[in-house]
Amino acid sequence: MALFSCLVSFLFLLGASHPLWHFETLEEPDLITPTDSRNAVHEGEWAAYKQTPVKTYCEHGFAYDNENDFIAIPECSDYNQYTIDITIRQNSDWSTIIHTIETNFDNLIFFQFSPNGKYFLALEANIEIFRTSDWTQVFSGDMYETDGSYYPAYDVSWSGDGERLVISNGNNGGKMYEGPDWTEVTGTTSNGYYVAHHPTEDTLWYMTREGAISEYELQDVPLVGKSWVQVQNYNALYNQTGLMTISSDGEWVAVHTSYDSIVVFSTSSFDVELTTDGLFPVFSSSNTHLLFQTYSGYQIYSSQWWSKTSEINESPGSRYYQSHSLSSNDDEIITFTDGRYYGDFSLTGIKPDSDEDGVVDDADLCSGTPEEENSDIHGCAPSQKDTDEDGVNDRDDICPKTPVPSSVDTTGCSEAQLLDSDEDGVSDSDDQCPNTPLDEYGNIHGCSSSQRDVDGDGFSDLIDTCPLHDVVECPNVITWEPNIEPVEDTDDYGTPVWSSNSDYFATIENANTVHILDTDFTLKYEIINQLMDTYYSDILWLPDGNSILLLWSNSTYLDSSCGYSMYLLSDIENPTHNTISTNCDYLRSYAINPSGDELAVSIFSYYDYSGKLITVDLSTGIQVFENEDYFPQQMEYSHDGTTLIGSSSGSILMWDTTDGYLLRSKNLDSIKTFHQSPDGDWLIVSTDWEIKLYSFNTLIFKDALSLERTTAEDSYTSLDGLSLSRNGNLIYASIYESRYTSEETFRNVSLHTYMITDSNDLQFLTNSSSVNESRWMVASISPDETMAIVRINSVDGFTLWNRDSDGDGLIDSIDECPGTNLNVEVNQRGCGGVQLDDDNDGLANFEDLCPDSPDGIATDENGCTDQQVDEDFDGVCNQDAPSKGPSNCSGRDQCPGSLSGIVIDSNGCGWAQQDSDGDGIVNVDDQCEDTEIAGDADENGCDRKQRDSDLDSVKDYWDDCEFTLDGDITDDAGCSDLQVDSDSDSICNRGSVSYGPSNCTSIDTCPNTGANETVDENGCSWNQRDDDGDGIFNKFDQCPDTLDDSVGPNGCSTWQADADGDGVNDANDECAKTKPDQIANSKGCSNEQNELIRASTGDESLGSDRILAIAGLIILVLAVLLVMRRRSSDLITDNPSIEYPDYATRGAMREGREWIEYPSGSQQWFYRDPSTQQWVHRK
Repeated sequence: MALFSCLVSFLFLLGASHPLWHFETLEEPDLITPTDSRNAVHEGEWAAYKQTPVKTYCEHGFAYDNENDFIAIPECSDYNQYTIDITIRQNSDWSTIIHTIETNFDNLIFFQFSPNGKYFLALEANIEIFRTSDWTQVFSGDMYETDGSYYPAYDVSWSGDGERLVISNGNNGGKMYEGPDWTEVTGTTSNGYYVAHHPTEDTLWYMTREGAISEYELQDVPLVGKSWVQVQNYNALYNQTGLMTISSDGEWVAVHTSYDSIVVFSTSSFDVELTTDGLFPVFSSSNTHLLFQTYSGYQIYSSQWWSKTSEINESPGSRYYQSHSLSSNDDEIITFTDGRYYGDFSLTGIKPDSDEDGVVDDADLCSGTPEEENSDIHGCAPSQKDTDEDGVNDRDDICPKTPVPSSVDTTGCSEAQLLDSDEDGVSDSDDQCPNTPLDEYGNIHGCSSSQRDVDGDGFSDLIDTCPLHDVVECPNVITWEPNIEPVEDTDDYGTPVWSSNSDYFATIENANTVHILDTDFTLKYEIINQLMDTYYSDILWLPDGNSILLLWSNSTYLDSSCGYSMYLLSDIENPTHNTISTNCDYLRSYAINPSGDELAVSIFSYYDYSGKLITVDLSTGIQVFENEDYFPQQMEYSHDGTTLIGSSSGSILMWDTTDGYLLRSKNLDSIKTFHQSPDGDWLIVSTDWEIKLYSFNTLIFKDALSLERTTAEDSYTSLDGLSLSRNGNLIYASIYESRYTSEETFRNVSLHTYMITDSNDLQFLTNSSSVNESRWMVASISPDETMAIVRINSVDGFTLWNRDSDGDGLIDSIDECPGTNLNVEVNQRGCGGVQLDDDNDGLANFEDLCPDSPDGIATDENGCTDQQVDEDFDGVCNQDAPSKGPSNCSGRDQCPGSLSGIVIDSNGCGWAQQDSDGDGIVNVDDQCEDTEIAGDADENGCDRKQRDSDLDSVKDYWDDCEFTLDGDITDDAGCSDLQVDSDSDSICNRGSVSYGPSNCTSIDTCPNTGANETVDENGCSWNQRDDDGDGIFNKFDQCPDTLDDSVGPNGCSTWQADADGDGVNDANDECAKTKPDQIANSKGCSNEQNELIRASTGDESLGSDRILAIAGLIILVLAVLLVMRRRSSDLITDNPSIEYPDYATRGAMREGREWIEYPSGSQQWFYRDPSTQQWVHRK
């Protein structure tokens, strides 16, 4: 025994440490593993593949029978009828009801099949059991005790053979019945509220609300016999209790707690194997998997490792009743979900979808669809199809309509298709508009917006401000303000649909009556459905506004027809009816082409669980083309009618309307609605929270804008609807906002306005006021934008919203200032900025030409008083007068300060203010009348012929000498002697204009002759001449008659100069600087200088030693000179930049030498060597 205990302990430790044996609660993994061969239940993606509508006004979910493949649905035919009938269908044919159980129940707590499918239970206060082989009722009882007390049922459970039914109610074991006679037998004594019966054993588990779990077995008790004996107790947490579901092998119990969570226990120990959020767990028939509902769909977990294998994003059923099950062979999930309107439900089948393309494997013609592509209804993506059979798949085929047979290149284009001269994407062979501008895109026929004129008004769509309507101008209403007062007698009306001319709108009053009303809400036409078992679903006006198309579907499950009825307003009693399809349960979308002769519809069949696109010729009712690959959720024709546009599963699809050829398919991720801009260049796409802009012809993304919130940043915002203004510049978006906090809850709707800018970007403009406590709105704006009819869920009937064309918050009917710019604050009159009337004269600032008129003084139609336009009140308007004033002034006043009472001319000027001679000086200031030279008058009004500026009696016009000194005598030219002979030597200045009063002569070459000097005929005195031509004026020349051209500043050459004044010229003077008081001999030496010479040389003959010494000294001096010469040579070599003057250059004598600074101002001085006559640089 001790050895066994040790072994158990070891295994326990092993199980606690090894992950493969660890059965505690597992976290939900993000990874979903694919199915392998061991599993009967598909592991991976699933998708809906069929659906059948069910009309019932009681919501109780459904029950599924694994053995017989039955489906049971409680139904109430009217929401005022509380009696419940239960219809039975075969899973293989949902549209056929094989039996109806009529009950007296007004409510159902439980209804379910026994595990073996032999019996069916309906339970509320009464208990009814039916045998499924013939639907005979085999038992009828109730939940009352013998003492009359009542305990409602909380849970039920069957034995696996279906012959025992246990109902728990929290009181002494509840009730237990056993077949085949279904007598009540003695059960347990448990007070548990929830119960589970082992499928193959006589074992029961009860669970209380507090979490106490009791296990009972049916045993042979001595002296008693068969009796239920409690054999084991377990404990769970209070939040792990709820309805119990047991697997078919009895190994697991799944609990649906009151906290909307799933807890799975093992029945052997009631250890927790799984805890996760979910509702209504269902075990697969093979017990390998667990299916349950979540808030967003369904999930499947493997029971081997309790890991998630599938997450299914299909619409979930009710939170309060079980509405899903796995089929008997576990290859299908059956769900029962509610629809858009009260009473609408659907049975939906969901099957495996291995390639996640939205098409179940059973119907998928193209397995392995790439993730990045969307598929058609057959599961085929563009890369998996070759529509034109040219060998290039549709995704890579840039020429999708290649004729057969043709040879193509790798891009799918034949030789003829490759020629595209204008590069618009349309080959020349198909291009109806050659020469498309390079910056524009063409349609499928190669025509761009500048080459199209859809409305035929003579203006291309590119420049047409209203490209779809032949009108002068399109309206531009920025927003609409709410009016929540309902229009009388409209509470039963559906969404109004406007005629193209805005004369009428049509609305469905009920499924079989259509009312056509005018803009005064006066009933003009009433159409009552003439077709049996059909109902009107939608309304379409033909483009001419004179005919209406009513789409209808069959209202019985036995017939699946749909079609249309066409009514001419002029012959409303004689409609044309046409059936579109006999296999059509509802119309998903529809569109009429611009010419009004073709209808496109997207239809769906529950029987096939498939849809398709059909176009019909309205004039004949004959089908034009059909496409079974797609089932568009929205459709529009292009404005020129050449292309049919549709959206499906996040993709935009485009068909050629001539032959139904699919031209383009592109995934845009998410599409709620789309609209083509009026000019045909843009596609505006909306999602739940965003507006996007794409090029229509290329589907290239241009811009995106998230919805503006009018309240808190964290509020939930969704886009309910989108429409365009007539000119296409404005986008109207119906917005719903909600926010829930502990302090507040709000919901509101409003209309937001966006615009497409000139640079083709999206921009938010403004929003209307919000309507609170509303969950949705549908706005229907008339084509001419004069009315907006809006349905709001919080108001019974139509509401008529008011135009606010300038978006200033004031509706047009009370806005005194239309056209206010956005974001300008306005007053209570709707005026802001330049629209205000600051001077209170009745005109807004922007139209008031005189915005500061005095209060109480009369103004003209432009807001101006007389004084503001004619300040001197002379009847002539001011020069800058913006208007004519109440007195109607005229002209332009050139004399704004005219005195009152004087005579004025047409320019508003009296004589003193006039300028009679036009010289720019008014008469009162003009000293010179009749001025002749235009523009020459001075401040006194005198021109040059009238002025004598220098007062010399000669007018300036004729005066050749201005600025004559006062008192000077002048000649006829106005010149004094001094002005023509400045040195008064009677010789005229060079360039003189006259001869002066004294009549000067010749031309003065010496203009600065001194006073009283005698001059020659050139005006030069002796002092101003150079008679010896040595370059020195006579006045400064100390050596006249110099013959040498080299002289000093005093005019003397070296032969003429005697620097020491000893009477011997410098050239022959052997003793320079002889003192003035000494007498020099013929060599220029005085006795003193001769004595010094003799003393230095001596009279005696020199001795040989003295001679040698002198010779040595001379040699030494020569050596030193030689070295210095070499250094000098080196310096010259090292400084080659010194520039020497030319030999012939003349310098100036200074201190006995000729000097020159060369170049001038360089501080480089040179002197002339007397022996060589060369210039030497002074170092």
